[in-house]
Amino acid sequence: MAYFNPQRPSYIADPYPALARLRSEAPVFYSEPHEAWIVTSYGECLALLHDDETYASDPAHSTGRVGERIRHQREGQVLGDTPRIGQSDALVHARLRGAVAAAFTPRHVEGMRGFVEREVIALLDGALRADEPFDALNEFGALLPRAVIGVQLGAPEADRAQVLAWATALMQTVNADLTPSRRAEAEAARDGLLGYLGRVGRGEAGDPESLIAAMARAGSEAGRLTGAELLALTIDVALAGNDTTANLIGNGVIALAAHPDEEARLRAEPDWEASVDEMLRYDPPQQVIARFTTRPAVLHGRRIPAGATVLAHVAAANRDPAAFPDPDRFDVARRGERHLSLGMGVHHCVGAPLAKVEAEAALRALLGRLTALRLVPGTVFPRGPDWMLRSAGAVPLLTGDLLRG
Repeated sequence: MAYFNPQRPSYIADPYPALARLRSEAPVFYSEPHEAWIVTSYGECLALLHDDETYASDPAHSTGRVGERIRHQREGQVLGDTPRIGQSDALVHARLRGAVAAAFTPRHVEGMRGFVEREVIALLDGALRADEPFDALNEFGALLPRAVIGVQLGAPEADRAQVLAWATALMQTVNADLTPSRRAEAEAARDGLLGYLGRVGRGEAGDPESLIAAMARAGSEAGRLTGAELLALTIDVALAGNDTTANLIGNGVIALAAHPDEEARLRAEPDWEASVDEMLRYDPPQQVIARFTTRPAVLHGRRIPAGATVLAHVAAANRDPAAFPDPDRFDVARRGERHLSLGMGVHHCVGAPLAKVEAEAALRALLGRLTALRLVPGTVFPRGPDWMLRSAGAVPLLTGDLLRG
């Protein structure tokens, strides 16, 4: 009988054997405890991610306890019911995405490569010490995207820490029940960030050619962005990709350390486009993408009602043998079917080109500084309880005689 319990310690440590069983027994499975349909096969996940008319991103379409919980959370948010780029559909989503898309085109991101590579070198220079363990996640991978997005947003160094602090304070209140003191802090952060964005829009602060300035100008143009939408979009751009990129780097380091033959292969014949995509396929930071049915649907013969929560388990789909030969094998030169870790269709991750450049620069430099990636013996990863995300918590590496020069 099909079974799904992602809270089990064995699942949190390694979800893939349980997901393989579920995909084999019930690729579209209704989980009563989660009040959600869990979809684990590649074909069905691909279909629903492309069908944004039936499977919406806006959780307002959901019904039952899931919908009630989401509505309650939204009512309590400091940002209210403001549309978010990752949880909106159709014209609203197109309008929000259009305000940031130009900053994440491959051409624009390629122009960021020099800064990313310099920041990688600076971080490694400051963190690597001979004979001292080096946490490749918290001392390196988690710091890189914060520095990069600060430059993307165009806040000068004097303002950057404050802008990110305001954004962080607001992001931490999303989907959370707030105490009076936390609400007051969040409201202060909202007002501070709104004031700063206003100064950017008037040309009184920030880089006039930056993403944050372009968004602020878009906010002032009739019919483009409201003040609340501009604020929410700034938070999403500033923070939404930070953890994902950090965990891509961390999970990538773990995969290479666990497969020394593949590490050696990457050193000898580097194919960074393929290897970063393989890291995203093999152990993706975001394991699940949520969708909500706007009308009745059928997946793999299962009838799904309107208002249902449907969880595309992209981590399971990425290991579907129907789509990927020998799917449990980590292969840095793998080519073929596209993984689903960054979404598909109109909601394909807008920041994907930048995340890949950061991961490539980070891992390339790390391989250049260490003769081999070796985890500290006895490492137990303090993985979090959120089964929809995949973070190691810490990635301690040996240095010692492995450190070059």
